[in-house]
Amino acid sequence: MACTQKYKSSAGFLIAALFAGLLSSIFISSADADDLQSKINPALGIQGCTKMRIGGADGWEPITYTNSDGVPSGLGIDILRAYGQQHGIALEVLLDIPWTRSIQMLENGELDVIAGAYFTQKRSIVHAYSAPFAHDDVMVFQYRKNLFRMTGIHDLIGLRGARPQGGSYGDYVDTYAQQRLDMIYSPTGNRIFDVLKNGRADYVMLGRYDGLANIYKDNLQGEVIAIEPPLVSNEVALMFSRKSPCARHVENINLLIEKLNEEGEIEQWTMRHLGGIHENIKNETQADNS
Repeated sequence: MACTQKYKSSAGFLIAALFAGLLSSIFISSADADDLQSKINPALGIQGCTKMRIGGADGWEPITYTNSDGVPSGLGIDILRAYGQQHGIALEVLLDIPWTRSIQMLENGELDVIAGAYFTQKRSIVHAYSAPFAHDDVMVFQYRKNLFRMTGIHDLIGLRGARPQGGSYGDYVDTYAQQRLDMIYSPTGNRIFDVLKNGRADYVMLGRYDGLANIYKDNLQGEVIAIEPPLVSNEVALMFSRKSPCARHVENINLLIEKLNEEGEIEQWTMRHLGGIHENIKNETQADNS
């Protein structure tokens, strides 16, 4: 899916924003809410969608994760929470469901929405996407004791890689990996970097912030590094079940995402959600390729 200029924000912008400061409280004023309400299509209504059951990938800062207080957090949840508050829709956030199972539940209508996912053509046939609200770089992580030169995905041919099971990194990376790369799949992203330390894999393919979060959780700073440049920068959007009555709200949610982007709210939320790793992110994303 080509990036649209309207919603695009570069990964470099996100990294630079981390050092600008953190905001702990974000809200939409009543005047802004009234302005947004005037643009909403009243024909859509909220009938049949009084509660959203929300899934997502846990540990994917800043998109969806569980914070230190055990509360589901992230940009996708922020957007849905803001929309739900405006329209009287309750949220039930279920980040403890494994990703593969969440996708199955979404297809069956047991979940209403995944609060952050990459776009693929296959998924778009089954599910309904919102406008993108973030970008995420797909990175190659290497063990510092076993570095190899990488300038693009073609350099991975002949090496063994690892990636989480059941996820997608977009049509380009998924297709290339399936056709040309030797990959092993982990049932979870937790401790995925163990395959680098024990020699089972030469590299791990993960989203930038997903990988950095794992580095800090597993205390692997300085041992596992993200190699620049990224393989691809993917748009991240909300993904609704077409069987859910809440899918009719996508048009209105897109208006909210547009407004939040224009007013800088999503940028501020991003800084807040990445606060836990912002002090070390610069060093960890600048790989030693010498």
